[in-house]
Amino acid sequence: MSETTAQTATPPVDRKFEFVKHLAADLSAGNIELPSFPDVVIRVRQALENEDSSTQDLVKIISAEPVLAARLLTLANSAALKPGGDSITDLNMAVNRIGRSLIRSTAMAFALAQLRSAQKLDSVREHLETLWQRSAHVAALSYVLTKRYTKLNADEALFIGLMHGIGEMYIVVRADSHPILFSDKQTMGEIIEKWSAPIGSSILESWGFADHVCSAVGQFQEADREHEGDIDFADILILAYLLHRFVTADEDGDVSLEHVSAWHRLEIEMTDLIGVLQKSDEQIRSLRHALGK
Repeated sequence: MSETTAQTATPPVDRKFEFVKHLAADLSAGNIELPSFPDVVIRVRQALENEDSSTQDLVKIISAEPVLAARLLTLANSAALKPGGDSITDLNMAVNRIGRSLIRSTAMAFALAQLRSAQKLDSVREHLETLWQRSAHVAALSYVLTKRYTKLNADEALFIGLMHGIGEMYIVVRADSHPILFSDKQTMGEIIEKWSAPIGSSILESWGFADHVCSAVGQFQEADREHEGDIDFADILILAYLLHRFVTADEDGDVSLEHVSAWHRLEIEMTDLIGVLQKSDEQIRSLRHALGK
């Protein structure tokens, strides 16, 4: 019996269990690899984590990758960052305007763009492209909501929004080597629905990101999440994800905020929010474009 025949003969529940078991083993062992992840992104991240690194150090690293440099210049000149400001054509000035948090986001956006265009992932390219569009939109919404309604760091919210789908991306990339499983849309949907958030949180934790980043990504689907205190990054991400679904009608428009705790923490009416989203449309479009829409 061939391997493909054997996979076909295996019941969907067993295939799902085996696949999830392998994912869990990799996460437990810290064996998390994404193909086509550019070395320049790793170097940028290391420089950002080094308090002694200067703007010139970052510029030198970024300059080695023209596409990444172009992304940073695009972001520095976006409507979200330069309302009425002069255009920037110098990378050194762009790095200073953007700041370290947005450099990190842009570098990760570049890395994820490289991943979704990898030739070896042709069979899942459509899924990865759809996921990327969602991630960029959720990131932009997170930025606008945070900047408009909270005292939280909007740049950090943008990064968290951008990374909320990293768990689903990892599942899809891994499923590429299990074509029979991936062809079963219902089974894959169940795996993604249940495991993408916790896997995403684990990946970011293994990469050394802060607890509040990992925690927010791990809870982005929890519309009924309750907690004490002020609005936090997880609240913002939950709202941005729900608003993305509402705006794009991903779920046939069946999105309600009435019973969402995070929504009530913002203390605004839906009509006011729609008005803000309309007024912020240029910012959202410019951020999505700069992130590599």
